[in-house]
Amino acid sequence: MKAILQQLREHVGAALHSALGEQAAGADPEISRAKDAKHGDYQCNAAMGLAKRLGAKPREVAQKIVEALPAAALEMLETPEIAGPGFINFKIKQVFLEASIGAVAAADDGHLGIDRVAARDAQTVVVDYSSPNVAKEMHVGHLRSTIIGDTIARVMSFQGHRVIRQNHLGDWGTQFGKIILALWHLCMGKRQGETVADFNRLADELSRIAKATIDAKRPLLQKRRDIHQENLASDPTGSEFHSYLEALQPSFEILLPAYRYVNALEEAAEGTDLTVTDAQSGETYPLSGVSRYVAAMLQGKAGRDNTQELTAWKKAKDATLRECNAIYRRLGVLLTDDDICGESFYEPLLPGVVEELKSALSASDGQSGEIRAVCRDDKGAVCVFLEKPDGSPVFKGAQGDPLPMLIQKSDGASLYATTDLAATLYRTHHATTHPYALRTKALAETLAKPPFNNGLGADRVIYFVGFPQKLHFEMLFATVGALGWLRKGARTIRMEHVSFGSVLGEDRKMLRTRAGDTVKLKDLLEEAVQRAEALVRASEADAEKRRGFTEDEIRSIAETVGIGSVKYADLCQNRNTDYVFSWDKMLALQGNTAPYLLYAYARIRSIYRKGAESISPSVDTRVTLNHPAERALAMKVLQLGEIVEVVSDNLLPNFLCDYLYDLAGRFMTFYESCPVLQADGAAEKASRLALCDVTARALRIGLGLLGISTLDRM
Repeated sequence: MKAILQQLREHVGAALHSALGEQAAGADPEISRAKDAKHGDYQCNAAMGLAKRLGAKPREVAQKIVEALPAAALEMLETPEIAGPGFINFKIKQVFLEASIGAVAAADDGHLGIDRVAARDAQTVVVDYSSPNVAKEMHVGHLRSTIIGDTIARVMSFQGHRVIRQNHLGDWGTQFGKIILALWHLCMGKRQGETVADFNRLADELSRIAKATIDAKRPLLQKRRDIHQENLASDPTGSEFHSYLEALQPSFEILLPAYRYVNALEEAAEGTDLTVTDAQSGETYPLSGVSRYVAAMLQGKAGRDNTQELTAWKKAKDATLRECNAIYRRLGVLLTDDDICGESFYEPLLPGVVEELKSALSASDGQSGEIRAVCRDDKGAVCVFLEKPDGSPVFKGAQGDPLPMLIQKSDGASLYATTDLAATLYRTHHATTHPYALRTKALAETLAKPPFNNGLGADRVIYFVGFPQKLHFEMLFATVGALGWLRKGARTIRMEHVSFGSVLGEDRKMLRTRAGDTVKLKDLLEEAVQRAEALVRASEADAEKRRGFTEDEIRSIAETVGIGSVKYADLCQNRNTDYVFSWDKMLALQGNTAPYLLYAYARIRSIYRKGAESISPSVDTRVTLNHPAERALAMKVLQLGEIVEVVSDNLLPNFLCDYLYDLAGRFMTFYESCPVLQADGAAEKASRLALCDVTARALRIGLGLLGISTLDRM
């Protein structure tokens, strides 16, 4: 069933064309829900804008629109009312509303009777979200990207679009030299009898002396350098390290302390003359930069076989994914390993992308559009300069000089921008629906082969990344636009950076632990569940509130309420703003919280179960809306489809949260005003039970779109 708002748009659109012809071509019907129920259910504001275009009075234009409404509109509407300067107020007929909510009550599709988009309108949507980094624990900063992105992916799938989830894992680059080096130190540390705890202690000690004078920190650094050199000499071919890797099942518990040690050692060694010599190649490297050499080996740039480095890299990646997947499962997020397309995935495309930019954007001549792009060398680096039609720079540095997008460093290293350009190419290109006329033959050939297989052919690409990356995405979108990669026939591929604010502590500063560290996401979730469990147990200890839950039920309720509370407290905020994280508010049973909605759902299901037992199969189960509270509740249930469309368009999950909170509130008003279990007669009871059922289903679907499970008992 089409949403009522969509039906009204179609009817008013037909009336505009019928009454005003080509003069109304492309005009927005401007239908919105009425702010005050006394004026009706919906309001049309199109007459005001059209009156200016036509040089007519708004009320006259409004009258023409009303008179031209098709017969189908009059079947669903009471007589439209023209108010004020030219507003048209619509009220839905009761008989139409009863038939609509009755159809929803009878629908058994898990979709509340809401139509999916027509096949011709279904889009391929790539949703890029979460994006943790290898060998780094997910922290509270990953929460928003992960759950907002997951919600939007769920909403668009619900609508019937083909949604492709992408987890752009940070799994390539110079930092992986440190990760591999950390594993090597773990292996070699056994020679000195060094444990994971020792590496943690050494990392702390090195961090303390990092800013000391060279003479003050030299003794410890010299000692660590000598151990490093001895270990290199003892295993020149890496056979011992290879055997260690083969047997290793790394976890964060052992990897992170060694990774901390490498970071601290190289930072402390900056500015010293300490070096180590590779026993196999004879090359010497500064102690502060050994990891850069290891990274070069990983990336195949050191002229040596990199099998060992790739094995270590994969071990670290697998350890990270185990940690991430545990968090995803607990959060109820739908990301899987199949959705991972990290930075390493795009590595084969990067040389071709750089050559394509050089070839396609060598000059601004012939480029059309508001922004032009020119790719040229700048001090040995490859850069894209973005210009306005008059040649002035689109982006400027602090001193007002042109600010380019850096594509390749002077040493040949790629950057985030290079990878994101390759990702855009892969995500939008398709051999049949959206082929690119690439100038670089090698790039076209690589794109056609596995694992790229000619790309995904997206119509819309959405990036859920924090606000600090705003400039990066503005440059990225401008560059791919200049390349012509966003034109898909007569349409334009929609690329969107969905930013969000920060999670703050009660002091309105970035949320941190008492020790001042970043809050680990797994610790946050565990504390949420523990707090929820304490509340459930406290309730069970109260004789008046006790529900007789088993131990398994208590833990299940705590898990659902705890995780749901964290997610809902975030999703109910406008994502563009920061918000203060408050345990008391998010776990409250009153207000716009997950516990309130979960309790409302459980209560409605309980009412329905009690009432359904006494309804005879012979009873008339038609839904009637004789009380204002019944009508208001039915109207709200029927607006779920409209809200889903709004969330899909605006990418603001808080609209769905507001809807669910309002729906639960309207149910409470209905329940207080309209007895259900004590209704006057079986038919009225059946009708009101049907309203209970569709309300619960709307809540379950809405919470499900937020990635929050429901409870039948609470």
